[in-house]
Amino acid sequence: MRIVDVKQFVSMADGARIYAWAAIAADDALKLAEPRLRCPECKGAIGLFRRSEDGSMPNRGKHKAKNRGCSLGDCFDGVQKDGRESDRAE
Repeated sequence: MRIVDVKQFVSMADGARIYAWAAIAADDALKLAEPRLRCPECKGAIGLFRRSEDGSMPNRGKHKAKNRGCSLGDCFDGVQKDGRESDRAE
């Protein structure tokens, strides 16, 4: 995934600063020191990877744990659902 969610401080109109999630490019996320990251679709944990030396793979985010219900992952099964669905009681 080329766009990732990162948790950052945001300045409010009253001068207060709060944490908020913002979608940014993986290229920009790699420039941050120890960013808190998540998938923008399923909200699952992701890791960042730099582009390959031969240029075949760009800077990108990748799920730490496979989520077959996330269309941004590499194992999508065609049925979109969030990664926390298996934890919920029915």
